[in-house]
Amino acid sequence: MASLDHCKLNAPVMLTKILHHLKPIIFSLIAIWLCFGALDALWLGVVAQDWYMQEMAGLLRDEFIRWPWVAFYLLYSFVLLVLVVIANRDKPIWYAAIDGAFLGAASYGAYNLTNYSLIEGFSLFIAIVDWTWGVTITCLSAMAGWAGFRIASR
Repeated sequence: MASLDHCKLNAPVMLTKILHHLKPIIFSLIAIWLCFGALDALWLGVVAQDWYMQEMAGLLRDEFIRWPWVAFYLLYSFVLLVLVVIANRDKPIWYAAIDGAFLGAASYGAYNLTNYSLIEGFSLFIAIVDWTWGVTITCLSAMAGWAGFRIASR
């Protein structure tokens, strides 16, 4: 019961800290969205498009549904902000890079390994390529978010 009272007493303090860091938080989110969006568009639209089309031909929709992508990008960027950027805001950028890579490994690993395990026709090649991409893009987006936070904090 004491821990609940402790949370109630610290809620105003937490809100004050969030408001104090609002500018760096916004800059960080913008940096994450720009980095993640640009890199994923390049990856999905140019670099790996043929791989996905060939390997997943029977699994892809003719018209993709956009709202799940938007939901994923928003959720993932906030998780990246809280678990990686804010947690490492006072440390060198490499801490954010390493934690971002671990987050990408866990997130994209869960997605790709589950798909490979359950979906007939989901190839091991795509699972490994996409998993590797997830580690890379999350690492780079974490670094961009960290840099945005630090720049806006000056």
